[in-house]
Amino acid sequence: MHPKPDTGDTSSIPARDSHTEAARQVRLDWLRSRTEMPLAPLEHLQMRAEDLANNVENLIGAVEVPVGLAGPLLFAGTHASGRLYAPLATTEGALVASASRGASALSRSGGVRTHAVAQLMTRAPVFQLGSLGEAASFAEWITDRLEELRTQAVRVSRHAVLVGVRPVMTGRTVHLVFSYETGDAAGQNMTSACTWHVCQWTLARFPAETGTEIDRFRIEGNLSGDKKVTYHSFLNGRGTRVVAEADVCADALRNVLKTTPEDLLETHRIQRGGGVHGGMVGNNACVANTVAGMFTALGQDIASVHESSLGHLELEPAGDGVRATMVLPALIVGTVGGGTGLPAQHALLDMLGCAGQDGQPRLAEIVAGFALALDLSTLAAVSADEFVAAHERLGRNRPSHVPAPPHRDGDGDGDGDRDRDRDRDRDRDRDRENSSV
Repeated sequence: MHPKPDTGDTSSIPARDSHTEAARQVRLDWLRSRTEMPLAPLEHLQMRAEDLANNVENLIGAVEVPVGLAGPLLFAGTHASGRLYAPLATTEGALVASASRGASALSRSGGVRTHAVAQLMTRAPVFQLGSLGEAASFAEWITDRLEELRTQAVRVSRHAVLVGVRPVMTGRTVHLVFSYETGDAAGQNMTSACTWHVCQWTLARFPAETGTEIDRFRIEGNLSGDKKVTYHSFLNGRGTRVVAEADVCADALRNVLKTTPEDLLETHRIQRGGGVHGGMVGNNACVANTVAGMFTALGQDIASVHESSLGHLELEPAGDGVRATMVLPALIVGTVGGGTGLPAQHALLDMLGCAGQDGQPRLAEIVAGFALALDLSTLAAVSADEFVAAHERLGRNRPSHVPAPPHRDGDGDGDGDRDRDRDRDRDRDRDRENSSV
């Protein structure tokens, strides 16, 4: 069954400004009539439509994403400690198992050490002056008025603290990088509002004091790196800068990760070279998997996965094993606001001990610890040439009524397929055993 082709009808989505359950049903019925598709899975909604007014517009329903539990992982961090778990919302088989395998290796080696270094949210409005000289005068004027700018910002939000403003001149154009501490909120919307009001004050005050007009102003000049991977965020940080480190013993490498220190270090060396030639910012195996899975499960801004997945993994010899360090310089997480108040997301944040006040640095450390665990497991699978085999065992999405393609052995009688199924079940049991601590 295919959707009805578009006939050019330009009628707008109905009940656009209404956030009631009745309005949701009106929109859903309207969409069914336009597409001639039943859309049955969207009929029932567990959440109250009225509670989602600040989360989504034109609500028609919700999609379920499976949530798996990875871990436990032993933490010895500044804000996170003890054996903790990670909820990962994903449709990618093998992801949760691999994260658990990495967590097992780290925990058997004494756990992971974590530290949330700093939290800063940046916004970068842009001003254009009439000449280079006027731009230089404007940059100097801004630099001398930090306290006045702070006074304007605090009028908008008591939670956002303006830490600094850094002018970046590009000819007669001046970008201003505003840096804020935002407490337990991720802070994108909060800092946008603060910055806009500070800029309105600037647009009035600068010409009044200097007699120099500002030609153009835009609230965002694309220097902040919002929802983009940039070297600026990698070097200067945006969101929370957090570090995770662990010494992984040779025994855990061999018996849990099925590799050796030598093979793991050599694979890391080779992949660093590949990353350089590919133009990678930083170096990691799959930080995005951990960030996307946890962001979706915990009500974070999913579009921030892009910049939040900036990560740099370092491996070096340590004792009979390796020391692994993961730096996430731009992790955009919050424990208040946004989607963190939705029922399931809030419950999972609460399970982690991160819901509400003072939970933000703890959450950042938990994400970093599991990012390190999954990266190590993935790198080990590559070094042991088990990467494809693991996805074949755990990650192939075949409909239950469709048999797997036969694997023919030498005599062509199909016994190889039965052998493969037996080996698959044995290997899956082994993976589950290795995932436990």
